[in-house]
Amino acid sequence: MLAEVGEDGTSAEDENVSLLSWEFHDLLFHPRSREGRHDAPLGPTGRFLGRLEPPPAVKPAAATETIELYRPDLERIEKDDPPLARVMEQRRSIRRYAAEPITREQLGEFLYRTARVRARWSDEFETPNGVARIELTSRPHPSGGALYALEIYPVVQACRDLAPGLYHYDPAGHRLERLSGMTAEVVQLLGLAGRAVGIPAGTIQVLLIFAARFQRVAWKYERQAYAIILKDVGVLIQNMYLAATAMGLGPCAVGVGDADVFARAIGSNYYEETSVGEFLLGSTR
Repeated sequence: MLAEVGEDGTSAEDENVSLLSWEFHDLLFHPRSREGRHDAPLGPTGRFLGRLEPPPAVKPAAATETIELYRPDLERIEKDDPPLARVMEQRRSIRRYAAEPITREQLGEFLYRTARVRARWSDEFETPNGVARIELTSRPHPSGGALYALEIYPVVQACRDLAPGLYHYDPAGHRLERLSGMTAEVVQLLGLAGRAVGIPAGTIQVLLIFAARFQRVAWKYERQAYAIILKDVGVLIQNMYLAATAMGLGPCAVGVGDADVFARAIGSNYYEETSVGEFLLGSTR
């Protein structure tokens, strides 16, 4: 990489403020996940057709110990919920919680509203290598290609009728799978979230960690896979904000987390599944 340098030791790039503000990896990622500036394959190419089996729409059971969650009456919710306009206006990031923690019933209703599987089917799409078939689902939030590669892992520190520890949410069965207690990695994840939002880790009630099964999207989409995953994270966070506000709970998106610590906590391969987003949930004062 060469750039002309003037007598004062600076280059034209150093003086280009709009270019100077870009990190290298961001500037590379931006054009490579969109049309233009390259001639690489893009879109639903199904590049692994015939090489790898498509990952299932729902992750297989992660643990044998399961906890059934409350299923709310949707007709009651539709009747009793505040209007959407009011919910959007009242939405706030809440970092201070009531002394009495969130309940298991509230957590169950929240996950039912935001992340459960509503329907499941298979579909076909054309690729340069032939016709591909993949399993899809429908859930309360949208996802690129109806692939839903995100998994939700609740880290419970304070929740009535639910033991502290790390869980995986099964969106098809609407239940929690208990993975571990408060291990060193789980405690570290809570500490990282607390520092990220500026509150003591000990006050966190429930930390929801979003992990991506990367191959689920990469099997169908080329070049766009990680961009789609990040869009899915944003959509899920917004839906969670709205559901929590409608329920009178305290939501707060977390800006950063440690994917290596999380991968160790669930015992996963970092390149197969690890964290891409975090969200706090608790009771309100």
